[in-house]
Amino acid sequence: MPGQAASQCRHAEIRKCLKDLEDDLIAKECIKKKLGSLQDFLEGGVKDRLSDLENKLSKKELSEGGYLKKVKALLHKELNMENGDAPANGETNGCSPNGTCVSDEDDVEMADSTAADSKGQKARKSKTNGECKSKSLGRSRSSRSTSKQPTILSMFAKGPSKRKSNDVNGETEPEPSADEEQPETEEQDEKRIKVESNESDGAAVVETPKSKPVQQPKTPPPKCMDCRQYLDDPDLKFFQGDPVDAVDEPEMLTDERLSLFDANEDGFESYDDLPQHRVTNFSIYDKRGHLCPFDSGLIEKNIELYFSGVVKPIYDDNPSLDGGVRAKKLGPINAWWITGFDGGERALIGFTTGFADYILMDPSEEYETIFALMQEKIYMSKIVVEFLQNNPDVTYEDLLNKIETTVPPSGLNFNRFTEDSLLRHAQFVVDQVESYDEAGDSDEQPVIVTPCMRDLIKLAGVTLGKRRAARRQTIRHPTKIAKDKGPTKATTTKLVYQIFDTFFSEQIEKDEDQENTKRRRCGVCEVCQQPECGTCRACKDMVKFGGSGRSKQACLQRRCPNLAVKEADEDEEVDDNIPEMPSPKKILQGKKKKQEKKNRISWIGDPVKVDGKREYYQKVSMDSEVLEVGDCVSVSPDNPTEPLYLARITSMWEDAGGLMFHAHWFCLGTDTALGATSDPLELFLVDECEDMQLSYIHGKVNVIYKAPSDDWFMEGGVDTDIKVVDEDGRTYFYQLWYDPEYARFETPPKIQPTEDNKYKFCTSCARLDEIRQREIPRVSDPVEDLQDKVLYSTASKNGVQYKVGNGVLLLPDAFSFSVKLASPFKRPNKKEDVDEDLYPENYRKSSDYIKGSNLDAPEPYRMGRIKEIFCHKRSTGKPNEADIKLRIYKFYRPENTHKASKASYHADINLVYWSDEETVVSLKDVQGRCTVEYGEDLTESIQEYSAGGADRFYFLEAYNAKTKSFEDPPNHARSAVNKGKGKGKGKGKGKGKVLSVKSESEQAAEDTMPKLRTLDVFSGCGGLSEGFHQAGVAESKWAIEMWDPAAQAFRLNNPGATVFTEDCNVLLKLVMAGEKTNSLGQRLPQKGDVEMLCGGPPCQGFSGMNRFNSRTYSKFKNSLVVSYLSYCDYYRPRFFLLENVRNFVSFKSSMVLKLTLRCLVRMGYQCTFGVLQAGQYGVAQTRRRAIVLAAAPGEKLPMFPEPLHVFAPRACQLSVVIDEKKYVSNITRYLSQVFWHTNVWII
Repeated sequence: MPGQAASQCRHAEIRKCLKDLEDDLIAKECIKKKLGSLQDFLEGGVKDRLSDLENKLSKKELSEGGYLKKVKALLHKELNMENGDAPANGETNGCSPNGTCVSDEDDVEMADSTAADSKGQKARKSKTNGECKSKSLGRSRSSRSTSKQPTILSMFAKGPSKRKSNDVNGETEPEPSADEEQPETEEQDEKRIKVESNESDGAAVVETPKSKPVQQPKTPPPKCMDCRQYLDDPDLKFFQGDPVDAVDEPEMLTDERLSLFDANEDGFESYDDLPQHRVTNFSIYDKRGHLCPFDSGLIEKNIELYFSGVVKPIYDDNPSLDGGVRAKKLGPINAWWITGFDGGERALIGFTTGFADYILMDPSEEYETIFALMQEKIYMSKIVVEFLQNNPDVTYEDLLNKIETTVPPSGLNFNRFTEDSLLRHAQFVVDQVESYDEAGDSDEQPVIVTPCMRDLIKLAGVTLGKRRAARRQTIRHPTKIAKDKGPTKATTTKLVYQIFDTFFSEQIEKDEDQENTKRRRCGVCEVCQQPECGTCRACKDMVKFGGSGRSKQACLQRRCPNLAVKEADEDEEVDDNIPEMPSPKKILQGKKKKQEKKNRISWIGDPVKVDGKREYYQKVSMDSEVLEVGDCVSVSPDNPTEPLYLARITSMWEDAGGLMFHAHWFCLGTDTALGATSDPLELFLVDECEDMQLSYIHGKVNVIYKAPSDDWFMEGGVDTDIKVVDEDGRTYFYQLWYDPEYARFETPPKIQPTEDNKYKFCTSCARLDEIRQREIPRVSDPVEDLQDKVLYSTASKNGVQYKVGNGVLLLPDAFSFSVKLASPFKRPNKKEDVDEDLYPENYRKSSDYIKGSNLDAPEPYRMGRIKEIFCHKRSTGKPNEADIKLRIYKFYRPENTHKASKASYHADINLVYWSDEETVVSLKDVQGRCTVEYGEDLTESIQEYSAGGADRFYFLEAYNAKTKSFEDPPNHARSAVNKGKGKGKGKGKGKGKVLSVKSESEQAAEDTMPKLRTLDVFSGCGGLSEGFHQAGVAESKWAIEMWDPAAQAFRLNNPGATVFTEDCNVLLKLVMAGEKTNSLGQRLPQKGDVEMLCGGPPCQGFSGMNRFNSRTYSKFKNSLVVSYLSYCDYYRPRFFLLENVRNFVSFKSSMVLKLTLRCLVRMGYQCTFGVLQAGQYGVAQTRRRAIVLAAAPGEKLPMFPEPLHVFAPRACQLSVVIDEKKYVSNITRYLSQVFWHTNVWII
């Protein structure tokens, strides 16, 4: 059957051609190739139309796109394949569903829709190569449900659609097979052609309705799951990858090219601070490599964005790639921020990662277009903030004029600003203004409330606080556990809350009772900190200035602005009655006379004692008011603008100078380190007194001693009012004694008078006299009276006794050694001449000092053993006891021998050499006592001996300076008590008891003193409490540490301790609620369990290296001091220690330190503070630390330990200035120390 074979071959050929073209990726080529394949099947008219279109295309009368569109439309209109006669078994056009022909009489009919409409049932013939005729008469038409044959049109329509494969992220999805396509093709054919059967005339009728465009359902284009950009967006860019030499962030940060300091410099107060660098040629991308902007809220939604570029040191402003370190995948970005609101040309944009802060410079070429879109609104924010900061009262029109007249910096992709751009970016600008206000000080006027900003908010319809829920300054870390929702508010006791409420109002958790407390002045602003003027109307009415006290108004110059804001907001009138106390500064008025009114002052009774020309009385009448010894009075100053002084009368007498009394002064809290944070009614005893005329007494006052209760240790955390006594203008209280030099608050000393001085006894005089007597050098126990001198066995100085045979520490210039060594290296005082053209800024370099260098450190103390104590005789034959001399044997340190300083590198720091050289020194040069023993006589190992007490040394050999040789020590060098007892155990072989090295009192104290049960808060791995362990005074029972690795280390270091890996605020809340265990079943310490509390609250917020310590994150860190003090208030331990960075004592004008001491004083603790240099205690680095110590009532407040190692003088400036007064610690060894400084040598 030639016709059947030709038709079958033709259909197969068409299908094969179309199938080969389905995967073509270009629509133009697809249409042309299909058109060429179908030329033999088209009518002449269709071919003519196609020929006309091709001519128009060649003459450029028709565009290529228009040509393809018209060809496609023409094929859609003309090339509709009609189904011919088919058997009823489902075969169509003589072909089975698989495409094979089943009848030699079937042919392919191409039905034109217009011809079908005009000719009715007449079938149109289409010639093929075999000219097969249609024989459809008498055949039944197949139904639509059985039609399986795809039309050429359907194949044509599917071609371009299959050409668009789902290419997502470079991955091409596999195309469906022909079997999977077939049902869908059938459904489309059924919707396109309506087939009817006409059985009456036996002819097949094909009704082709007017074709209508088929509306396919629209599917949204795919988006990236991270950056949310459209994947089919032609502007979507991919990160091109990092160069081969790019390194990861941790490795990059250790590169020497980024270091600010050399190996000899110490650049950080705290290693918790993040380093800061610049980054240029940067690109920002997500995890899938899509370049994306960082200001679209992705960071706030916890989408991880990374960046790559060239990192440069912070001081390098050159955006070139020279001198930088290529880094890859920095991040993820935890926060981004804008700074530079200081009048500079550009706004600085920065990123914060978990390792460092980075300031952006120039973007990479691929990221430049994305970064340019953000520059306009960022720079506009800078203009608005700076303009309103300097002009807060301008209008919106003034701001608009400023913006439109500002020329953008060079390098940006725009040349001017308009009002449209301002309104378009208004939400972003307002968000930045809000962020700027939040970072400002509390006393600064917010920029957001200026009239200009209010108009902008109204015009643009800006939503305030839009970014607070997802604040971009919030520091996130990718390794946070799910339950960590940011810093918790500080849990406090009521006492601590009342004191710290104003300073940390946003970081302290409040309850209903605390919110209902009476409003009062903030006490922390600059206005509240200044003293009263003494001249305004309100001051003159105050009782302390001699007024009636009826108006109860604060000084007109001390009107608290924060309190005024609260009153304005609440529209309430509240009396601002803040009582004030006298100034600490007294004027010595004892030698001044004041005109007395004889009828005003009169003695009551007879004199109780006559002492020389003085007649002492017990009582006196002044203006009908009776005063007696022991009463407290207010004293009028010479200057009426000064407040009244307060004192206790210790004695009264009459002599030639008139009617007198002896005043033991009280000190107000404003005169102490507490400043204005103190209770205005609280006084402090001081060791200051003087004689005054009775006429200076203004009136009698009531001063109550507030002694600690018997149940003081169990009173922690109770809801007691911070107010101690009621205010009536004449009632005060005191509970502590104050040392104004060392800022020490201690329990008042108790010195009982004797019967001989009872009538004139003064506690202050007794203590001052005792101190003076202790400081006077003395000799005792004469041994031998020689011709020119007297020998003694004992001398004393500053309460320390020195006997013959004792070791002593002396100043470095007390004596010199026989061996003349080369002078140590000193920096030249004269500057070298430099080329000013090459180094034009050299004149600014005022010194050659290198931070952290110990070249300027003094020498350690000289050491010797006392051979004689004597005083030379005067011409009268009496000994001159004012000039006490000591004859001593010299001890050599290893560096004092001919081997010089290198000998000390390999020698024990406690090792010295005996010498028979003698010298005479003055007792004034003696700085303390030391213990020096012969190593062979020790009954314990040298290590145990050295660690068993302070200032211990040993020697194994003697040094002969003349022969420069080491010899066996002579017999007289050995201790007479320990001689022959050691049997060589000093070399580390024996572990016996020390017989004579330790005194009996020291040994008894060490044996009987129980170790304090210690709670270590913010413990880390236990470094702070380890010092107490080594001292033998504490045993860690509990510890709190949130970071699990550090907590695990603490458990290993302290196996018997209970370690809580939880938030300290949560634990304190549980304990205060009466819980016995936490969620893990660990037993919580209860009241009375904790005897010592030590801890170092996080110091990032206080550190001077933190430029963002005013942000919310740092404020929450700082508020942990409040939580720590609440632990102290609740548990009431016997001893308390707080450690922090040096800046803690000066942060916010020393306000945090003042409030900390205020809390401890209000609790009833004795307390003090000081700044210590860790390098002076053996640490091989420069590190100043602030220490706050406290002791419960009845305990002895410890003194700070004396330094042990010499250190650079410039690193040992440890004084603190508070309210223009300088404070120092109790340390007395300033000129030198016992040991050399500790160094780390690389050999």
